Amino acid sequence: MTTGNDGFLRNNLFLVAAVLLPVVVIAFFLVATAIPRWLVPPPAYDLVVRVGKPYDGTRMTVATQFRVRDGQLEAVVKPLGKDVYEANWALFVFDHTTLNLTQVPVRIPDTLPADSPPQTVTVDALAGRRILEQTVAPDGYQLRSDAARGGPGIVGDLFGMRTYDRNAALINKGRVVPIPLPSTYQYLSPVTAIGWIADPR
Repeated sequence: MTTGNDGFLRNNLFLVAAVLLPVVVIAFFLVATAIPRWLVPPPAYDLVVRVGKPYDGTRMTVATQFRVRDGQLEAVVKPLGKDVYEANWALFVFDHTTLNLTQVPVRIPDTLPADSPPQTVTVDALAGRRILEQTVAPDGYQLRSDAARGGPGIVGDLFGMRTYDRNAALINKGRVVPIPLPSTYQYLSPVTAIGWIADPR
C-alpha cells in the first residue's frame, strides 16, 4: 500500500525532476564558484596598468608607449602625424593589499616637433621599484579585461560577475579579483597590463 505522497511522486516523477534539476545545477555552480575563493590565495603583487580615458574631445599630439628596461618603467614618446589619432590615457597601480587603484603621474610633453626623434621619459613615481614585464604574475594571476568581450551570460549574472563586466579583474584558477576603475572610466575603457611590481614599497 502506498501513501498519497508516494503516489504523487511516482505519478509526477518527471515534474519533480524538472523542478529539482535546475536547483541542483545552480547549487553545483555556486560550489564550483566558491571553491577557488577558498583555495587560491589572494594576489601578492601590484600591477601597473594603462587605462584609456573616456573621449572628451581632446586631441593628443604625441603617442606614448611604455617599456620596461632593467626593471624600470619608461615611456617612449614620439610626435603624431596630423591625421593620426591617439586615445588619451592614464597610468595606474593596482595595490594588491588594498585592492584599489592609484594614479601614477607621468611627465609627458604636450607636443613635440614633427621631425623630433622618440624621447624616453622615466616614470619617476615608480623609480626604485622593480617591474616584471610579463603577462602572468609569479603567483599565477593575470589581467582579464572584458571591455570588448560582452557580458558573462546567464550564469555570470547569477553569480554576480556583472561587477567586473566591461571592466577589468585579476584571475587565477577561477578566483576573480575585480579592479575597481574610477566611475568615469568604467564603460568600454581599454585596460592594458604594463608589468608587475616585484619589490615592496
